[in-house]
Amino acid sequence: THFTFQSNPASLEIDQKQFEPKGLETGKLETMTSESVGVQPDSAKEDSAEKPLNYLNSSQFTSELFKIEVKNFRPYTTVAMLKKRMQSLGLEPHKVKVMPNSWMAFVTFKNADQRDKALSVLPGHIWRGQALTAKLAKPKADPFGNAAAADSGQSSSAAKRPRLDTDTAADSKPAPLSAEAASELLRDAVTPLWRLGYEEQLKQKSQDMSCEVKQLTRQVAAVGGLSAESVEMMPIVASPVVDQYRNKCQFTVAWSPTQTDSVVVGFRVGRYRDGEADVYPPDTAAVVPTVILAVVRRLQALLNEPDMKRRAPPYDAKRHVGCWKAATVRCNSSNRTLLYLDIHQPFLTANDTSDETEMSLRHFIENRLQNGLLGDQDGCVASLHVVYTDHGGGEANGLWRHLGGDPDITETLGSLSFRVNTAAAEVLHNRIYSMLQHGESDSDNQSSALLDVCCGTGTIGLSLARYFSQVLGIELIADAVRDAQLNAQRNGIKNASFVCGRAEDTLPREANLLAETVSDLRVVLDPPRGGLQPSVLSTIRRCRSIRRLLYVSCCPRAARSNFVDLCRPASNKWRGDPFRLALVQPVDLFPLTKHCELLLLFVREPADAAADASE
Repeated sequence: THFTFQSNPASLEIDQKQFEPKGLETGKLETMTSESVGVQPDSAKEDSAEKPLNYLNSSQFTSELFKIEVKNFRPYTTVAMLKKRMQSLGLEPHKVKVMPNSWMAFVTFKNADQRDKALSVLPGHIWRGQALTAKLAKPKADPFGNAAAADSGQSSSAAKRPRLDTDTAADSKPAPLSAEAASELLRDAVTPLWRLGYEEQLKQKSQDMSCEVKQLTRQVAAVGGLSAESVEMMPIVASPVVDQYRNKCQFTVAWSPTQTDSVVVGFRVGRYRDGEADVYPPDTAAVVPTVILAVVRRLQALLNEPDMKRRAPPYDAKRHVGCWKAATVRCNSSNRTLLYLDIHQPFLTANDTSDETEMSLRHFIENRLQNGLLGDQDGCVASLHVVYTDHGGGEANGLWRHLGGDPDITETLGSLSFRVNTAAAEVLHNRIYSMLQHGESDSDNQSSALLDVCCGTGTIGLSLARYFSQVLGIELIADAVRDAQLNAQRNGIKNASFVCGRAEDTLPREANLLAETVSDLRVVLDPPRGGLQPSVLSTIRRCRSIRRLLYVSCCPRAARSNFVDLCRPASNKWRGDPFRLALVQPVDLFPLTKHCELLLLFVREPADAAADASE
């Protein structure tokens, strides 16, 4: 059986397994003037050193101007709880950050009126037996301002580092990395296990997963969960491919840290919050396919053309100005590629020209992209898109714009489609099915239905549809649901349907409807790295028809509380029979990295059956 799946650029970000360095984080932006076009990182660093809080004077919005500090709420208060309480008081918080191991939170608003209203409403407000306090909070310093100020020897409240005299500061400035050193730095960031043979990588990952399972069983036992000591961990499943397996890569566009006046398209090494944003070419990253590297090289050559650098320089994270922010490339098994570029719309607005002798900036950019990236030459793409984003990273004027080529690319695979490491994904999907069937026969599925929660574009549910009488996918992202429905139609799958909505709102109704037609309801959960909200797990526990649940976790440590909540005894908060963790299976989808998928099978018996067994 071969399935053909659409790769829609609007849903490329859905459920990405985040092992590679992320694209450039969005900072607070300044309006770019024509005089500042092409300013290099050294000049930017000097400006940042003068004012680590300079972004507050920008014409662009930053909620740091409207920040307050809230204290004296009860322990274990979550962001959602605090935000909901503030909304009930008529407040409109923009961002809420609850500080760990404290009773304090920082809250920002979109304007001074909302901030001032909060300062009048919150002090003395009684919530859960506690009288809240609130006061103005200091804005957070720009990380690059901190680093630059420290490097230049300046002292401020935002950059409290030892002062250096001028000579010392100059001597301490790091020299540009050699090509070999830059290559090693990149490989350490993108593929940290590159020094180990694959068998050693598997051994290390197996040990890591074993430790995670032991931690989990201890926590389940601590809350009185069922049979925590009897969990079986299967041997780790190796990936059938160990390099060039990423069929989607997101790159940052920036000034080169090693070559003057040169644009680089690659991976960022370091974290924005640490004041680091150096970008290095991906040539030595073994996980990137050669067809994607060819696209990167062609794009990089285009962005280094003199007219392009003059009129449309890359986005500079240190000054928060520039045009090009990121480039995402996707390829399929036929080596067809899709590219979309993230362009900073405020830059175009501030720097477009009305000079009749020169083409408008937007027209110039789109024309060069079409002429330089579409075609049959090496590095050209089959599908080209741009997305214009505003100063906060949100989509702006026109959202997605298809510049040429096919509107999307399709992937034809044996029995499945997957967005990361397609060869290993077949192994993963087969393991999911075998674990759902653990201890049962295939004939049992004739009266079984599969609920695919957080289904994305439907790859897991559609791959397993032939084994179940019905498949239902639930997904919050509307674009992903449309792609899932289209994928089902293209492959002639009649027993699969998909709904858009929050799992905690949609699941009870859909589960009850399925329970009317089938005797056995099974669930696959494939959430983001951090896991699911407790409300989703509470909803699952209350659905009595769900007897088997397969949790696909790419970060078991971050999602551990989810596993414990499924197993903890019934209570007023956790209604419904608890699940028992029966089987775990590590699957390596990401060779050369420290990441590993962990499949966890949870089962439960009806309350009356459990009572009979105890007698």
